[in-house]
Amino acid sequence: MTKLSIQTLEYYVGGLGGFTLNEALRYWKAKFETIKHFKRDVIKHTALAELGEFVAEVWDSIKPITVSEAFGEQNMEKRRVMFDCIGVARLFKELEPELLNQQVVSKSRTRWNTQNTAYEHNYDDTYELYRIDGDKLFKPLNEWNKPNPVYAVRCWCTTTEREYWIYVPEEIALGARSWQHELHDPDAIRAIAWTIRLDINKPRRIYRQGDIIVAEESEDSQTVAPYHLTKEQYLTLMFSET
Repeated sequence: MTKLSIQTLEYYVGGLGGFTLNEALRYWKAKFETIKHFKRDVIKHTALAELGEFVAEVWDSIKPITVSEAFGEQNMEKRRVMFDCIGVARLFKELEPELLNQQVVSKSRTRWNTQNTAYEHNYDDTYELYRIDGDKLFKPLNEWNKPNPVYAVRCWCTTTEREYWIYVPEEIALGARSWQHELHDPDAIRAIAWTIRLDINKPRRIYRQGDIIVAEESEDSQTVAPYHLTKEQYLTLMFSET
């Protein structure tokens, strides 16, 4: 592969083809935090090595796609890829979401040191639930048919302090769909619990390391259809989180 062919090739981003190199670069810059992350997820074959070297050379000068550009895109498939690259964290921050609920949970969790000796780690864990009005995201069809709001729970890694935003459905964010009940019960803990799914019932303990969830079976556990954790399960079954 030559640099000339790199410039003239058609690129795929997020499963959608037809992008020029310059377009792909801006999408990749929005999606990946660093050139290291880009190479890890995109340059997976030796045939792409020269592309990886080229992107590394220009990485710092690339301007990522913006939220306003995504909203202005008329092609729905292309808009989907743009929002996927921009990510929920950046989207919510730029659109000034409304904080619905914040809860701080004091936790005591088992961790293991470098000698594999267990110890108790005490800390406060904060969860926040936000809403963005639908008309900030999509153009209303008319005054009677406005877009639904979008909800996300914000949390932090207790080890790295890295911030995460995760979409949740309205009935989880509020406890019911808005058209079913006038009174709502926003709950950030219920929202974060919903993001975890298990396929065994009556688990004894749950261990979490980043995105990896391990459920320890009890004597009564059986394999079941995957289900979302409840708030009570999240607060009582979590044994270790790192």
